[in-house]
Amino acid sequence: MFGHANARFTFPPTAAAFVQSAVRRIVAVMSARFRNGPCPCGSGRKFKRCCADALDHPERMAQQHDAVGRRIQAWAFDHHGDAMRDAFAEITSGSADRVLGELDLQLIGSWMFNDRQLPGGGTAAEGYAQRDDLPAGERDVARRIAAARLGLLRVAGAMPGRWIDLCDVAGGGGVVRTISHDVSRHVRQHALLVGRLMDGPPAPTLWGPVGFVTRQSGRELRELLHTSIDARRFGDAADGLAAAMQAASREITVMLAPALGPANASPKAA
Repeated sequence: MFGHANARFTFPPTAAAFVQSAVRRIVAVMSARFRNGPCPCGSGRKFKRCCADALDHPERMAQQHDAVGRRIQAWAFDHHGDAMRDAFAEITSGSADRVLGELDLQLIGSWMFNDRQLPGGGTAAEGYAQRDDLPAGERDVARRIAAARLGLLRVAGAMPGRWIDLCDVAGGGGVVRTISHDVSRHVRQHALLVGRLMDGPPAPTLWGPVGFVTRQSGRELRELLHTSIDARRFGDAADGLAAAMQAASREITVMLAPALGPANASPKAA
């Protein structure tokens, strides 16, 4: 017999133990079936042999990617030191009296290595990924880092500590389940983010810091993108918006960095 919403119903101890045991068995069976089923990333492999470990331990993959990112940065300064110093001076121009925090440096570094073109063409991340002496696994991660461009991402759902379902507003396409051990703890459904989607395997992830767009920063971002689209005649299609995001990557970075622009967006490390 069930009462109203505030009423309590208590199983006898023996019944409670039976129910708990049954629930554990059902969960175990469902988990086993899911892990032996096809991976939802679309690779065609079983989930347990594809994305299972990344979803169970997303921090491990983030650490691996961060290690490759640090090697990209070190290589860039070793081989393109003058260009990197020029890029840093360019994006921090007019902010010499400001103290840069950790998030400022992450945002600036992401722009310097992923977006800023080197004098000979290409970005620092692309140059590192083209090295002939890289192991295959390192080259694969470096190429995926180099291809991660700024996007305007709408949150469709999340499991804290595991993943976020994202829709790339700028790039078009459907919802993408994205591995995230950090940002997934802070997002809300329908929130708008500025960040970089990095392709798998084993599944897409977020690369670099992410900006949480507020109402005020959203207005500024809209004005920035309209100016970029009009100046370069990109058009209003989704690919035009994606091109405008890339063309305005420096200005967007300045807007998001607390020490460089107004503190009206809340960046978060991926």
